[in-house]
Amino acid sequence: MGTKTITMYVSDIDKSEIQEGEAYQLSIRHPDGSTQQLDISAKNYRDLKLEGLGKTLKKRGRKPGSTSRTAAAARRRTGTRTNSKAESA
Repeated sequence: MGTKTITMYVSDIDKSEIQEGEAYQLSIRHPDGSTQQLDISAKNYRDLKLEGLGKTLKKRGRKPGSTSRTAAAARRRTGTRTNSKAESA
């Protein structure tokens, strides 16, 4: 028997359902070091007048499953090693 997962976003501000592709996520870092993440709708985003405020963080690192590193590692592993002492003896 298979399972089906349905993801539905609900605004943390007004508890209304958010359509797919229109959910904004806000991260709030508290002074004690904890982080709170809120899902809000495009309407809530406009109402709060958040556009242009704060800073946009850049994505860092590789995407999961990137083939560039795994291909290079596979090439290194396939080379055969020769023992220099065994050849000279």
